[in-house]
Amino acid sequence: MHSISLWNFSRSPNYETNVDLIYPYSEVPYIGTYKLVKIPLSTNKTVVPVSELIEHVDYWGEGRINAPEGSTGFTNCYNVNHQYQLVSNGEDRDKKIPNRIPVISYANCNTSSYVKDNSVKLVTLMGAPINKSCAEDIARMVNADFGKVVIYGFGANATDIKNLEAELTKKGVLFCHGYKLPELLTTVTLFDDIDHRGYLNVTDLSGELYRKVFAGDFINAVNISKTLENSGNGASISDVVTKLLKEGKRNTTQYAYKLWDSDARDMVTNYFPNAFKNILDQDYVKIINKKDSFTLRLAEELDDTKERLALGDSKDKSSEKIRWKFVAIEENKILYFKILNISSEMFLKLEDVDGSKKSKGGSSAIEKKSQWFLDPVKVDDDLLFYIINREFNQGLKLDENADSIGNKQLLGHDGAVYGQPQAFGWYITSW
Repeated sequence: MHSISLWNFSRSPNYETNVDLIYPYSEVPYIGTYKLVKIPLSTNKTVVPVSELIEHVDYWGEGRINAPEGSTGFTNCYNVNHQYQLVSNGEDRDKKIPNRIPVISYANCNTSSYVKDNSVKLVTLMGAPINKSCAEDIARMVNADFGKVVIYGFGANATDIKNLEAELTKKGVLFCHGYKLPELLTTVTLFDDIDHRGYLNVTDLSGELYRKVFAGDFINAVNISKTLENSGNGASISDVVTKLLKEGKRNTTQYAYKLWDSDARDMVTNYFPNAFKNILDQDYVKIINKKDSFTLRLAEELDDTKERLALGDSKDKSSEKIRWKFVAIEENKILYFKILNISSEMFLKLEDVDGSKKSKGGSSAIEKKSQWFLDPVKVDDDLLFYIINREFNQGLKLDENADSIGNKQLLGHDGAVYGQPQAFGWYITSW
């Protein structure tokens, strides 16, 4: 039980270890019925400017505590706690809590007399109960546009988490799957490394989506995408896709594949260029090079090995000879494609010869030389793909020289192709 007499006669907060912030109420009980100075101080009475937001509030915090079982709390933040709570552990045990903002009780957690609405960048909470009143107060104070909430020590199905998420969702602060703690928050050692949950504003959550795709963390990328979609923030997914395409990130194709493969096909249709839907749905497509606008097909005649040379056709834009489809295969968490010519029922491959390798159509796609990466890149308004062979790591191109009827042989380029979409980029469009 809390004792007002013990609290009255307890020692002052430790401001040698902890930073003494402006306008804490550590030395007085709850006086919320009086006219108080609210933080942050601001000349703007309606909206707190970003530069004036409170950096950090630790809910039920007691300042920095270093104990044998682990460290908790922070040295440079406000601590919301019961009006008569004292530091409970460590060297400062039984001292008043530094930079404390008081609440009347654990069931009545209203700090609105002390902390302005929508005014805090970071709210943390460590293992203490989150009842409805506490959840409402956290959601009230965290800034919807720049804020985040990090909770330690709760499972996903805890009632406390359900209370918190119900209120944060109203505010547009959303759960981030696979959230990695920033350095400041890793100093808390009482909990396991994965024993935390992060809730971010939509802008920061979109940034996390980009980082997950870039790092190849597709499970969390898909889950974050679903969170954004289900909260009405699908436009943020589109923005992330646009950024990935402009930067030419290979993982963009596999991200689309993972969405497609996890009952989120509508997201691919709605937020990716049409080429991704055509590729993943195995639609019939045309493959056209950027440099010459020649359309890919296979030769009509078989060579001595019962295969067909691959060509760029200067005239054919619509016949069945130029119909292709892509068949995705994932191996060891890496995505490749088989490229099938529909009319000949042959797969595109590269020949095993020195230098720039000839491309042909063959009957099998089991070998790595018949499997391909699709690396997208956005150039102005054009979506192009580098088509890179798995075995030889050569990108497709057309020969500089045309044959007697104006067609060009398809080759693998024995050199770098990235950063040169005008020379080595290919359109993939509906047939």
